[in-house]
Amino acid sequence: MMTKGRALVTGTIAALLSCAAAHAADPPRSWPVYERPAPRYVEMVSGWYVRGDFGYRFNEMQSVEAGQPVTSFNYPDSLGVTAGGGYKYQWFRFDATVDYAPRVTARATSTAATGQPQYTTKIDALSLLANFYIDLGTWYGFTPYVGAGAGVTYLRSRDYNDTAIPPIAGAPSSGRTNFSWAAMGGISYQISERWVADVGYRYLSMGDLPTTAGTNSVLDHTTWKRLSAQEVRIGLRFLLD
Repeated sequence: MMTKGRALVTGTIAALLSCAAAHAADPPRSWPVYERPAPRYVEMVSGWYVRGDFGYRFNEMQSVEAGQPVTSFNYPDSLGVTAGGGYKYQWFRFDATVDYAPRVTARATSTAATGQPQYTTKIDALSLLANFYIDLGTWYGFTPYVGAGAGVTYLRSRDYNDTAIPPIAGAPSSGRTNFSWAAMGGISYQISERWVADVGYRYLSMGDLPTTAGTNSVLDHTTWKRLSAQEVRIGLRFLLD
């Protein structure tokens, strides 16, 4: 038994020495080299973003109903600002926005007027919208999109005046909240890892605005009908972690 054990130990030592000698004979550059895997960087942008837009609004009005038949009317163009936030998932985007258009003076002339507008009022608008967009692909960094939105618009009238009615001290301002909807399209460009520039068009329907001087007269009522705006807007989106 001791002879067999001694033979086994002797054989094992001889095999190890033979392998070491063979390895030592190989050129050093032929030995296998361990390469550490390159680190993988995971983009941390979550899909959430905030946005701000500035635009020029081509304001429109379908008609004016008043105590006297109206022959002409005007709703001047204005500026508009937007703030909001949303989420992007692949080719889809969702956001909520607040839009404000500062007051402009709307005018209407009736058959009873003598060269000057009979009805005037200062109108401003505040809109709250939920919006949905579809990105249509990206070419050379540019991404066209289309979208739609729905919500409410609060229209406010100040300093309403009807030249056929004696002015009243402290005449009330008035306002109305209407269902509002929008359709939009545009193109965006990612200028850096976190910033996206946006140029777009939007049609915004805002509804009607009734006004009165507060005299309770049968003729003391004017409704500015179907106010809307076609907007050209530029903006920025900031992508959040």
